[in-house]
Amino acid sequence: MRSALLALVLCLFSLPAAAQPEVFFGAGNDVPNIKEEDFDRRFLKTGLYKALAQGTNDPGCVQLLGGLLTLLGETAPVLHKRDENFYLDPMLVQALNTQLSTQRFQGSAYMVAMVRRVLIDHKLPPAWMQTASTLGPVVGTIDVGKLRFLSEGLQPIDSFFLTLPALRERYEIEVRRANATAASSAEKQFRENYLDRQVAFGNIELLDVRIEKPKKKPKKRKGEPAEEEEPPTAVARMVWYPPDPNAGQLNIYGTPTKPPMVNITARLAQQQYLDLSRIPKGARLMVRGRFWAFKKAVDDVEIRDALIFQDRDWSQGAVLADPNVVARCPFATNDLMGSSPVQPGAFGQPSR
Repeated sequence: MRSALLALVLCLFSLPAAAQPEVFFGAGNDVPNIKEEDFDRRFLKTGLYKALAQGTNDPGCVQLLGGLLTLLGETAPVLHKRDENFYLDPMLVQALNTQLSTQRFQGSAYMVAMVRRVLIDHKLPPAWMQTASTLGPVVGTIDVGKLRFLSEGLQPIDSFFLTLPALRERYEIEVRRANATAASSAEKQFRENYLDRQVAFGNIELLDVRIEKPKKKPKKRKGEPAEEEEPPTAVARMVWYPPDPNAGQLNIYGTPTKPPMVNITARLAQQQYLDLSRIPKGARLMVRGRFWAFKKAVDDVEIRDALIFQDRDWSQGAVLADPNVVARCPFATNDLMGSSPVQPGAFGQPSR
């Protein structure tokens, strides 16, 4: 197996405090430059790949396909330009390794192959989208909207490292703690480095969504051509709550403290993958779009051309499949790697 399987970066690594913008963004490619290799060609001949394209009625295979498509949907909004690495919630990583893997099926290798196929093709294959749409009502965990977004073309963010906590930390380090030689230009430099980037912020709470009409333009002079009116724009007001450093501490005076928060104004793109009318206030969402403006120490943020997605809370665990049922799936074998990871051999040792 080629070393590129190390591209399975499923945990969000923390960057050092002294990290510079290039550490966040890498080479700054428009899309990940992934070339098809032998590993990718072998994947095209596997039973799993055929099932993704053709679907299945086998109960164990339905759970396996549904689980893997669930994971692909969850990583879709945060695929990024920086490199071929991708992000999954740690609880989903655990589900991948315990529920979607068996002694004869290495689920993580197939997950890597699926993501690489999307990066190579620059979109989700149409046949996979059809399979996801069919299995969605049966499985219940597939976010079909996220996969539909991916099926319409790869639109990577700049870096999944550029989260709201990371931005606020960078502002603290690069602006507030800038020494005298850099203090006068620190704010300007910060804006140049981080504004106008494609970002995805999760764990956001929806306050409300309203339709805003554009401001009326002044009347034209007689004889001048009339300008087309801009269409109304949906604007989502949201809030993100940073971790409270005083959480769990006893307040001996009993004085109420206002929790810290970041206000987010998202001017939404015309096409959305969630029905805006059905999102209740207080829903946990992910907002994805262009980081357009901020105020104060990144306490007030504006995002343009924004998409909003459901951001499910997996912190209590993820139940995607029964590994005993998955093990009975006919194509849950390591045909991608050529053999099962452990086989009986002489003297009770595994043969390779």
